[in-house]
Amino acid sequence: MTLYYSRVSPRDAVAEVEAHVRAHLSAVADGNDSPTSRAGEVRLRHEDHEEGVLVTGELDAEADAPYLRPGFTPAQDVEANPLTVEPIGERP
Repeated sequence: MTLYYSRVSPRDAVAEVEAHVRAHLSAVADGNDSPTSRAGEVRLRHEDHEEGVLVTGELDAEADAPYLRPGFTPAQDVEANPLTVEPIGERP
């Protein structure tokens, strides 16, 4: 399977968007949601776009991030990984 992810970048921020695309695909393909473990395997291509440059990444991998696995429930994830800040509506 090949995973794809695209973002439009302003012409002066292509390097930052490339890093974002690599990190996103790496996290999706990694069982621990790591943005760096597979970043070096991401292939990038660029196309002119009316708003800048379209950066598309491709990674030959299966999606394996925890939130993409069968049986994942957001409520269980929140319980297992509580917020470290107070929700806005519950501040004094």
